[in-house]
Amino acid sequence: MPTSPYAHLYPLIEYLDRTRPSSLLDIGLGNGKIGFIARDYLDVMTGKEGKFKREDWETKIDGIEIFPEYIQDHQRAIYDDIFIGNAFDVIDTLGTYDMIVLGDVLEHFEKNQAHQLLDKCIAHCNRNLVICIPLGESWKQEAIYGNPYEQHRSFWSIQEFEPFITAWSIFQNPAGPYGIFLVEKEDYLTHKIKVLNTLTENKWESPDFGLRKRYKLNKTDISETDLRKLSKYVANEGHLNLFLDVDFTEHYRLMAHLSSLFDDSIIFDIGTNQGYSALALSYNDSNRVISYDIEELKELNFADELNTIEYLVGDVLQDHRLLDAALIVLDTNHDGGFENEVYRFLKKNRYKGLLFLDDIHLNQPMVEFWNAIKETKEDITDLGHWSGSGLVDFQS
Repeated sequence: MPTSPYAHLYPLIEYLDRTRPSSLLDIGLGNGKIGFIARDYLDVMTGKEGKFKREDWETKIDGIEIFPEYIQDHQRAIYDDIFIGNAFDVIDTLGTYDMIVLGDVLEHFEKNQAHQLLDKCIAHCNRNLVICIPLGESWKQEAIYGNPYEQHRSFWSIQEFEPFITAWSIFQNPAGPYGIFLVEKEDYLTHKIKVLNTLTENKWESPDFGLRKRYKLNKTDISETDLRKLSKYVANEGHLNLFLDVDFTEHYRLMAHLSSLFDDSIIFDIGTNQGYSALALSYNDSNRVISYDIEELKELNFADELNTIEYLVGDVLQDHRLLDAALIVLDTNHDGGFENEVYRFLKKNRYKGLLFLDDIHLNQPMVEFWNAIKETKEDITDLGHWSGSGLVDFQS
């Protein structure tokens, strides 16, 4: 329904006060309750004096709603942008936010897809995720208000969230218990890595064989890569710790290491987003990095100093230099569609180089895409991104 219980609103305000996000994405905004509270607290009550006018607001508050009939003028007055569509798909088109709120959303998905949505939210949040959710099987609900998406398709317990939540409150509602959970991105990543390591235990190829040996893909060699010299260009403060990660949960050091395997070469980065993958790939400044996206999303300081990187907006498959690249990094929609299109293009045109794939374990389409690749490949998630890193060698 377009509204929800009220008992959890005080903890929500506590979480807002505790984290003070400068940007927030409200998924399943409904009648706009979360947006109203966030706007009032972050801009009007605790913001700079006199910030009650829209033109003076500083916090970016966006929302996603799947049922367009819920959206009226009062939500448009509070939110900066409202995106209509299924959050599972829409979030792939957005940038990052300091906080993402999933308000009464997960129960409307089947469990497997709900877990995938959680992973996507973590990938798009800089710091915190807030989950508001009915708990237990008493919360049965069919389609209401003429909205087929209102049906509850899964039931949840607090035990499913306990491994990665930082703070929580549980309230007794006439329909059953209801919870609100604060998640720190790092805690979720730590939990996810443990789960992935358990699932993939003994599946990593020995470091003495294959692509790992050929390209010195091991923690010792990669640990020698120091990205601090490039950190001044990271404009998004919330992303800086991720860019400088030394715990092998992010992929930036791995990409910088891969760039050092080549000299005076072309490297392509497909899926610029904020621009930080291309930045890491510029680690070896003898190379030329060409980064493509379909829209402008970069968040960089001193971008004019990055003269070894060429940031472009357009169709990367029309750039004749792509097939000359020693290394291609592909990090785009994560739905298997464009990934397969690029893969087929490279095969058809007899590409001879390395393809680095991000998020190969993020969701079922990406897992299927990775498993279908027949060329020599290596799952190097233990050295790169917690959501899956893979290397494909088209030279073999």
